[in-house]
Amino acid sequence: MHLLLTTIRHRCLILVRHYKPPKPSKPPAPPSPPKPPKKLQSFTFHDHTWEDPYSWMSSLNDKVAMRHMDVYMEQEEKYTEAVLSDTERLQSKLQSEMASRLAFDLSTPPLRWGPWLYYRRVEEGKQYSVLCRRLASLNEEFISHKSPAAGFDFTSGKKIEQKLLDYNREAERFGGYAYEELSEVSPDHRFLAYTMYDKDNDYFKLSVRNLNSGSLCSKPQAVRVSNIAWAKDGQTLLYVVTDDNKRPYRIYCSIIGSTNEDVLLLEEPDENVYVNIRHTKDFHFVTVNTFSTTSSKVFLINAADPFAGMTLVWECEGLAHCIVEHHQGYIYLFTDAAKDGQVADHHYLLRTPVNASSSPRIWETVFDDGQDLVVEDVDFCNTHLALIIREGQKFRLCSVALPFAVGQGTVHLKELHPYFLPLPKYVSQISPGPNYDYYSSTMRFTLSSPVVCEPS
Repeated sequence: MHLLLTTIRHRCLILVRHYKPPKPSKPPAPPSPPKPPKKLQSFTFHDHTWEDPYSWMSSLNDKVAMRHMDVYMEQEEKYTEAVLSDTERLQSKLQSEMASRLAFDLSTPPLRWGPWLYYRRVEEGKQYSVLCRRLASLNEEFISHKSPAAGFDFTSGKKIEQKLLDYNREAERFGGYAYEELSEVSPDHRFLAYTMYDKDNDYFKLSVRNLNSGSLCSKPQAVRVSNIAWAKDGQTLLYVVTDDNKRPYRIYCSIIGSTNEDVLLLEEPDENVYVNIRHTKDFHFVTVNTFSTTSSKVFLINAADPFAGMTLVWECEGLAHCIVEHHQGYIYLFTDAAKDGQVADHHYLLRTPVNASSSPRIWETVFDDGQDLVVEDVDFCNTHLALIIREGQKFRLCSVALPFAVGQGTVHLKELHPYFLPLPKYVSQISPGPNYDYYSSTMRFTLSSPVVCEPS
């Protein structure tokens, strides 16, 4: 018995000594990345000529080029899947962790404007979002988007949520692709004007939807639209169209519900001049900016009577950033135009009475704190002016009460008794949010920071 065990141990020892573990197999070589086809094309600009072998990718009207683009994008997707195939478990883990940190309802925070709360949300299994609204007075009764269905309160019999625009259906209108550039609700909340990108024709198409019935209005149905602005009555829409070179050059006025043709308000024949419009936040005026590299002009259109013509209120040499707002009989201009022949490296705020009789119009500087304080941006509401300022490298956010005293001339900001809002310690940028409601004292701002700041 002892001999038998010894023999077995000896044989096992021999097996162990002669066992060689298999060499680890080398991972398969990653696939070669796809290479898009090259088509050399020469370009000349400012006496410089160069060749771009991939310019064909931007030829959206070339159906053959777009078919090649689709094939190449499919190859890119397969290549990505192959390269990341060994990370599938990690991807699944990360997706689960991120999903656990996201809100159950994928919805933007509601934005208050008048009696309504506007927001966008994504429905389960859908690719694109849905624009919705609900009455602020019923907000406390709203439970979720799913229960009760569509925000319907069975006790009161009120439908709390209203779907305004389903971009998944818009994708069906535009060949499976839905990209919106402009979206403006009328001041009376009855209509929604918006532009969708038409991929086949490479332009943006304007549509107006009746928010009460959900149906599309028969007009306007313009194409190549670059800007839109509502007039005060909520039934008059101004829009800008571009020429074949995508230069904004014409302004039209359309009366919703009217059978008359849209009226041409302005056509800029100079190929170097561009046209832009926007409405003031109180909807009293529509501002028209015409600008080129040599000059900038600002005109006002009375939103209560858009066919009464345009009034020139500002003109300067060179290309300048000009934003106009109106507040209780005064026009405010936020600009970086040259001052006294000297190029301005920052923005400043000017104002003038709407009914000023002097020609040229006299503008006064609202406040001036020199180079120590730089105004980065401004935003108006009916009672306050919000200022984003920079002192050195530090950003600050403050508000001052409106209206300003008449005839006080240029003052220092501290003389306006600004209220500075508390901010996190590290802020690299501040920008105004979508503050549509002119008569609301609540304003939104977006803060950017390189670190996550815990509340102190």
